[in-house]
Amino acid sequence: MTNVIYLLKLEWLKVKTYVPFLVLMGMYALLLPSFMSVGKNFPIPEQLGGVNVYYMFPAIWSSLAYVGNWLAYFIMGFVGVLIVTNEFSNRTLRQNIISGISRTDFYLSKVYFMLLISLAATLYYAFVAIAFGLINTETIFASRVTENIDFIPRYFLMCVSYMSMGFVLGVLFRKTGIALFLYFSYIFFIEKIIRYTLIRKVFGMKAMLFAPANATSDLAPFPIPKMAKSFVEEAKFQFFLTPLEATIAALVFTILFLYLAYYLLKTKDL
Repeated sequence: MTNVIYLLKLEWLKVKTYVPFLVLMGMYALLLPSFMSVGKNFPIPEQLGGVNVYYMFPAIWSSLAYVGNWLAYFIMGFVGVLIVTNEFSNRTLRQNIISGISRTDFYLSKVYFMLLISLAATLYYAFVAIAFGLINTETIFASRVTENIDFIPRYFLMCVSYMSMGFVLGVLFRKTGIALFLYFSYIFFIEKIIRYTLIRKVFGMKAMLFAPANATSDLAPFPIPKMAKSFVEEAKFQFFLTPLEATIAALVFTILFLYLAYYLLKTKDL
């Protein structure tokens, strides 16, 4: 435990005055409730429940998680890249090794820090969800508040997963610009192309949902109102992974990304 605290303190000393990191964290804290507030102005037909239902318990957990999904994709992945490429750019990684920190400890400091940031982001998500739910739900029952509470651990895994994608690309390419370009390009374009042109043809429609970024995204998918679920079921195609499927797939890929990052840090010339 002492070593964990020491490594986290070491990471904090590196980022506490690092402006891009502070800006990204500030953006997350500001935009999560702001985007949710702006969403109240969106016209949603009453046949689908109206807009207010998304702000009440238990739906607030899923609707805010979906908003946080987009923020985690941009911000957490960005942070995952920055915390390692900044080390290469400033040559602090090599200096740390010279000063006596092993490559394993350097790697663990990054993993611990990503877990801590993800935990903080998840606790903030839970706080914002509870605040919106209490404000907008007329009658509060414990069963309604806790109905979709499984989104909390899934949200945490989602943050870690996006950060691990950015982290391994940062370790692999070392340059912030290149790593960020590939990170955003992969999720926006490359994976979709691979899913529809390769995975779908070789393994079938269902298999393409298990691609890394899609599985992570499906931890907090678009919240479908109960009244609209019948239309989705009639389509006879599974648009999203089930929570269990998404959790297992995202966890497996996160472990693989973190292992690959460790392997590269242990074997590549610094």
